[in-house]
Amino acid sequence: MADLALLILTLFWGTTFHFVKGVLSVASPGVFLAARFGVAAALLAAVALVRRDRVGAGLLRHGGLLGVFMLAGFVLQTVGLNHTTPSRSGFLTGLAVLIVPFVARFLLGRRVKLASWAGVALAVAGLGLLTHPFGEPVDAGVRLGDLLTAACAVAFALQIVYTSEWSPRHPVVPLTLVQIAVTFLGAAAMLPFEARYYRPEGAAVFAGTVVFTGVLMTALAFFVQNWGQRHTTAVRAALIFSLEPVAAALFSHFYGGEPLRVTDWSGGALIVLGVIAGEVGGLLEGRRGAGGAAVAAQARGG
Repeated sequence: MADLALLILTLFWGTTFHFVKGVLSVASPGVFLAARFGVAAALLAAVALVRRDRVGAGLLRHGGLLGVFMLAGFVLQTVGLNHTTPSRSGFLTGLAVLIVPFVARFLLGRRVKLASWAGVALAVAGLGLLTHPFGEPVDAGVRLGDLLTAACAVAFALQIVYTSEWSPRHPVVPLTLVQIAVTFLGAAAMLPFEARYYRPEGAAVFAGTVVFTGVLMTALAFFVQNWGQRHTTAVRAALIFSLEPVAAALFSHFYGGEPLRVTDWSGGALIVLGVIAGEVGGLLEGRRGAGGAAVAAQARGG
């Protein structure tokens, strides 16, 4: 059930690229992010007041750090996109799926199944085909954008890993609220340092996108992520999240009319295959491990 919830969330997340790209012609990144996370924080605060969940030690620290990771990811991605191309940004952001198992294994000491490593490799190869990032000449500005976007992937990978670590320790609504509130405060702090703009003639587009992304794709989405990652591993979550660019490409194709090439379809297929390999292979590994443990137990008993 948790994997299915994260899958549905990922497919919906893929629709946001199309709408956010449009709203940035109406408002600057800081203005949009502050509005988006402000709406989400206000909604979650209202829910928290009604629920009045009891919270324990560490909530502010854990939720705050998750918010810092998320803020860093969004800011680095947005600033990096001003220098690099969308395809390079998509590929480098998607490398979070490659970083997650390394963080889980070597920083936290978590076991990562062989099938998960194989699934990650297939997903990264698919990301390369889907986003075809390296067909353009690279200048110093693009390299800077690539560096910032690679740092964004690290931030998102840390957010995914530590969500799996910390979400089981706290009630979901307060944890999500702290995370979103920190991101909102950080986005608001960006405003004095950016070339702010807001075009009133695009008020309807701005309001619609803020409500859609703030209510559904932030407040509800990160609630689902925090709940879902209580019941699955960070590596499995990252594999599922690797489907986001596939969903984005399909939505842009069928809704926005963007053409898809053979390599795009091939890349999407590889990502899907990577997710299947990680899920099915992990299940088979688990069954083999359980069978081996049962045989060993019988041998000891005999």
